[in-house]
Amino acid sequence: MSFDVDASAHGARSFGLSCWQGATAAMTVAHRHDDLELNLSPGGLDYLVDGRAVHIPPRTLALFWAARPHQLLTDASRGLVSWLTVPLGTALGWRLPGGMVPRLLAGGFALVPAGPGLDLEGRVGVWAGELAAGGEARRAASAEIEGFVGRAALAASEPRAVESAVAAGGGLRPDAAAMAAWISEHADEEVRVDDVARQVHLAPQHAMTVFRRALGITIGEYLAQCRVARAQHLLLTTDLAVPDVGHAAGFRSQSQFYARFRERCGEAPAAYRRRLRP
Repeated sequence: MSFDVDASAHGARSFGLSCWQGATAAMTVAHRHDDLELNLSPGGLDYLVDGRAVHIPPRTLALFWAARPHQLLTDASRGLVSWLTVPLGTALGWRLPGGMVPRLLAGGFALVPAGPGLDLEGRVGVWAGELAAGGEARRAASAEIEGFVGRAALAASEPRAVESAVAAGGGLRPDAAAMAAWISEHADEEVRVDDVARQVHLAPQHAMTVFRRALGITIGEYLAQCRVARAQHLLLTTDLAVPDVGHAAGFRSQSQFYARFRERCGEAPAAYRRRLRP
């Protein structure tokens, strides 16, 4: 059984330079947005990122590129999670230390203990108000956020920083997680539902049902997210011609590549490269 990737885009193109704080329930749908995301929670958080189970320990600042499909599995509805998003174009202009951006674009997930200077939860309230106020207040907040993210990137480059994907504590069916991981690893190939289902010894129709119930999107939609994220990475880190980027990312036709990329990024691949690699 073969299929074409669906056209539906799940998640915002970018949340912009933004921060907020509050309780949050587990996500029922995997999503993506073209930002660097940082978060901090007094309790541990479990994510599924590119099909990998990632555990963020309590009081640990996490940094990752949110264009990769991700889903929060932890119900933190009684907690207080702090979030910060920085558009990728903004982060590239900051020239962060430690080679942080290339590591994140390659799929790295940086975890740093929230020590002095890296306490996100104590800053979010002030920054959110200043960003909303605009003018000089917004410029001041932006400058402070740039310094904060730079400090986090520097800390993440030190030996004490942890950067790994470790087994999450639960919240997602193992067969659904295994299918998501396999799709991510093989997104540049011709992926068939039969191949995905075979990895977890399920019938194709049942595999599609299990996947959608667990991640909130179809196998085709998830595959499209993985391929677009791979294309973004190649556009920013290689000199491949745009048509070759589409093929290397797994798209089997240029029309499909351009359509899916524009739906999820809001612009054509060449325009995306020009904007972020001037």
